[in-house]
Amino acid sequence: MKLGEKSRVKIETFFREHFSDAGFVLPEIYFHSGRFTRIVTSALKIEGITVGKRIFILPASFWTSEKQNLRLDEGLVVHEVTHVLQYRRDGFFRFFRFYLTSYFAYLRRQKKWDAFARTEAYLQIPYEVEARENASRFVAWSRSRKN
Repeated sequence: MKLGEKSRVKIETFFREHFSDAGFVLPEIYFHSGRFTRIVTSALKIEGITVGKRIFILPASFWTSEKQNLRLDEGLVVHEVTHVLQYRRDGFFRFFRFYLTSYFAYLRRQKKWDAFARTEAYLQIPYEVEARENASRFVAWSRSRKN
């Protein structure tokens, strides 16, 4: 499935302002939430994972609006869309290599491999830091536009 038009315009507007780029256009993005996605996200204990232009979201993260539209937390969407943009900016293989080397370098420095260390390693990955920052900025930006 794809982003709804209203959500796409809102998120695109945010990134235009964030990047100070009036010509910014979101690439075509695809969301997946089927059985395969449930298995992968459950096994990895994550809410979402992005591979290129494909965003795989834990099916339980979706809900139905009053108008019977399928909904998803916009902060999570912006977090994952940031990864799509990182893939586009850095290329698939460079993104993937840097992501994994950052993760394992942190674990090696800590000399720990337990669940806490793995979570900390994930949180320290520069791509994840950028995605969380963009999601937070988006939430603040979105709230400021409602006032």
